[in-house]
Amino acid sequence: MTALALPPSSLDTPEGEPLLAVACPACHAALSAERASVGAPARCPLCHTPFMLPTPPRKRSVAKPSASSEQRDEDPLRRLREERSSRRARRNLVMLVSGVVILLAIVVLFGTRRSKKRR
Repeated sequence: MTALALPPSSLDTPEGEPLLAVACPACHAALSAERASVGAPARCPLCHTPFMLPTPPRKRSVAKPSASSEQRDEDPLRRLREERSSRRARRNLVMLVSGVVILLAIVVLFGTRRSKKRR
């Protein structure tokens, strides 16, 4: 069985090899183990429950998207923001034109009439 220990302040061994952070399945204690012992049976030093050390998840390599126009169009959030922005601009233009038309109608209707003078 692999000996586990409570995690040190640094998760590196004196040789510089990173340690594996593990939680006990029974008492959920935070433990550390050497990476070389992955997949080996281990025992919790606190509750003495035996368990198998899990294998760490593989790190996925994330490819950075280039600034090509094809990839910008593929981004759904960017496309949604652009659509909302264009709708907002269109709505603002319609409201501006409507306001100007209403203002001109008011000026034409009420601005050209002159009150009749009484004799």
